[in-house]
Amino acid sequence: MQSVFYVRPAQREQVETTVTLHAADRPVLLGTIVGDDGKPLADALAVLYASGGTQPDTVAGVTFSDTLGRFVFGPLEPGVLYQVSIHADTMLRRTLEQPEES
Repeated sequence: MQSVFYVRPAQREQVETTVTLHAADRPVLLGTIVGDDGKPLADALAVLYASGGTQPDTVAGVTFSDTLGRFVFGPLEPGVLYQVSIHADTMLRRTLEQPEES
């Protein structure tokens, strides 16, 4: 379901609207990424590949999980086989200090 509209409010204007969305037939994939401890993983990388057919797998979407470990891909094409690859953010980070110029 989608509705698109524009609004440019004037100074001291309150704008009210009602949006009616009609059911869409296109599927959506919703997921939650959790760690070994069962807690949500934030900032995990989720990559969606469209698989099968005569062409090699192609990237159909890329996203990161939110603070509750949630991610979403969509709308998807019905009947297409998708592969989802999840990569946890386990990188150690450090700040590289630049030497001062003399």
